[in-house]
Amino acid sequence: MNVNDRHRIDDIARVLGRAFYQDPLFTYFFPDDQRRQALSHHTFRFLALHAHHRGEICTTPGTVVGAAVWLPSQALHRSVLDMVRFGALPMLRQGPTAVKRQLDAGDAMQKVHDALMQKPHAYLLLLGIDPQKQGQGLATRLLQPTLDRLDREGLSAYLDTHNPDNVSLYRRFGFEVVHEALMPGTEVRHWAMVRGNR
Repeated sequence: MNVNDRHRIDDIARVLGRAFYQDPLFTYFFPDDQRRQALSHHTFRFLALHAHHRGEICTTPGTVVGAAVWLPSQALHRSVLDMVRFGALPMLRQGPTAVKRQLDAGDAMQKVHDALMQKPHAYLLLLGIDPQKQGQGLATRLLQPTLDRLDREGLSAYLDTHNPDNVSLYRRFGFEVVHEALMPGTEVRHWAMVRGNR
């Protein structure tokens, strides 16, 4: 289901916070287990609001227990105005270390992305399902409609993941690893995956 109600953005951010609670990248951003979910909410709200305006969000019907957040490739680079409009300022509450880590990680991933993808494509920015609802086929329900549309339009798809368990999940949807390395200055491993022709 496509999001057309801005009030659902907070619900989406909350479920993504739960889904990514153990994710290696977000553990690196927010090492404090007690504060990670609250701090990451600002990041997920910013990313969801950006996609709400520039891309597409597919959620579960009714209560939000999962979301797939997509951006077209032409919307990947944000202006300063976009940063403010989509809620980057509240992210300052996360503290300078967390903000710098996110900016550095974003820059590193974007360099890989730009080097690998030359044609217009769709970027799967986030896929998150409430841990209590995982294993029920929700990933297919969230991803397949957009993947089917991309196939009809002849467009490829790209994603980043930092969780080794996700690599096999995404392979089931036709994504293949095109890059694997440690994120610069961290112990966090980064996989870039592509579905379709580059």
